[in-house]
Amino acid sequence: MNEFIPLEKEVDQLFEKALSQTANQSALSDFHHLLQQCRRRIHQPMRVAIVGVIKAGKSTLMNALLQEKMVATGKVEATFNINWLKYAEQPALKVYFKDENRPPEAKSFSQLEALTLRPEEHQDYLLSIKYIEVSCPNPILKTFHIIDTPGLKSFYEEDSKNTQEFLQLHGEELTNVTQKEAANADAVLYLFSQSIGQGDAETLQAFQGPLAGNATPINAIGVLTKVDIYATDPNINNPMVAGSRVANGLLEKAQVRRLFYTIYPICGLLAEGSQTLSEKHLDILNRLAQLPQKRFKSLSRYTSKFTDPYELDDIPVSQDDRKAIEKQLGLYGVILAYELINSGINSREQLAEELLKKTGVNELRQLVLSHFGHRSLLIKLGKVLQDISSNYFQLRQRLQGEALDILEEISGQFDALQSKQHAFAELDVLRSHYEGKLNFDEKEEKQLLAVTGENGISCGERLELSEQATIEEMIPVAIERMQYWHTRANDYMSGDRATIAAATVLTRSYDRILYRLQKAKEYLQKANDYLYF
Repeated sequence: MNEFIPLEKEVDQLFEKALSQTANQSALSDFHHLLQQCRRRIHQPMRVAIVGVIKAGKSTLMNALLQEKMVATGKVEATFNINWLKYAEQPALKVYFKDENRPPEAKSFSQLEALTLRPEEHQDYLLSIKYIEVSCPNPILKTFHIIDTPGLKSFYEEDSKNTQEFLQLHGEELTNVTQKEAANADAVLYLFSQSIGQGDAETLQAFQGPLAGNATPINAIGVLTKVDIYATDPNINNPMVAGSRVANGLLEKAQVRRLFYTIYPICGLLAEGSQTLSEKHLDILNRLAQLPQKRFKSLSRYTSKFTDPYELDDIPVSQDDRKAIEKQLGLYGVILAYELINSGINSREQLAEELLKKTGVNELRQLVLSHFGHRSLLIKLGKVLQDISSNYFQLRQRLQGEALDILEEISGQFDALQSKQHAFAELDVLRSHYEGKLNFDEKEEKQLLAVTGENGISCGERLELSEQATIEEMIPVAIERMQYWHTRANDYMSGDRATIAAATVLTRSYDRILYRLQKAKEYLQKANDYLYF
């Protein structure tokens, strides 16, 4: 096998050459600018858009993922603008306007809530905003830029009159903005909520249109939010288990499987509330924990009963405090906190940690990091190549002479990159797997996901070995896997054309891993020989 150049280095070299070729071509100035943008995008954190119908819990989830309350949430408010969250050492806020001649305005961080929600007196100003850039020193933003979208128009009967009037005035505009941002993002978290009794068909309608053509299992994850509310059903003991049943039922639908890698249930309100739990909240919970179990169970059967002003005589917590803790954690969170405190947990930090474990957010955060993060370069590059190809077809109609020759050459070089880079062949195999086209067993599917980067991009992670695995331990595994898939690729009796083609790609994947390990072994041997010389 000939020595290969790492993808990132080859992409950089290609952009450098293309930018040099277009630098002094006035007819290609717009194309040169696009190339500059694309190159910057490759080196920037991945853009993940949070998309869903208005009131689906987007801001609540974002706060939970960031482990801090970053943007405002509410029961009737609708987020007006795009919030683009980026990493910076110091918190900062900058407002960009739809009128490109209007310069951006710096704002204080304390003004974010007023700029995000829709108080009537600020509507004209809020509607003039294109997006709000929110910079903060949150570690997850080093890996991802998070784009919090206004939301897609909903027609749910349970929407308040206030929300319905708002949607009649601005719903279409916010939907169009949200769809555009979803199309421009590298990856999408699509949020939706579904009651236990709600029909699948009603929920599936929400997936038609907004994500069409933009979402695939490689770049989209569905999130079933507000699973906390399942706790109000007397027949449900564990909302997360019920949420998993709903999600798995949806994933059985072909139109859903074509869109999402998976659908993951979360208790969004509890996740946000547990991470912003204060000492005052802990005091309220400690007083509630003094109630006998039978009395607390009676009090916490329904939210209306828990916050009832007449339930005062034997309860050491005022109605205002009960409302405050229910708003912070939801009734499900209050019930969990009662059990945890009575099991011996007495510190705010420990209680918050234990509550968070019940929400599914830690697992979702890890899923986002592994499924998106380990393939970020490839996903970003795929988006960039689409943009370059689209621009090429628009430009070539009106160019001629040297400018057209340069454009054709650059387009051909980027096409060649995509056709010869093995990583794109792996991505095609992954797509075929998600579309159900491959006849692999469970063990083979696990190896496919690992070798294409689901667990990480190091040789050890792609071989499903621990981080401590040595080169001597990895080489025999790589050889065994390469030989297995080589045999699989030549087994024409038990495999269809797509499966055989996929097995051929995976054979080369393990061959490349083996090559890297052997080169590393040679390098270390030479280094040792030099030390003992």
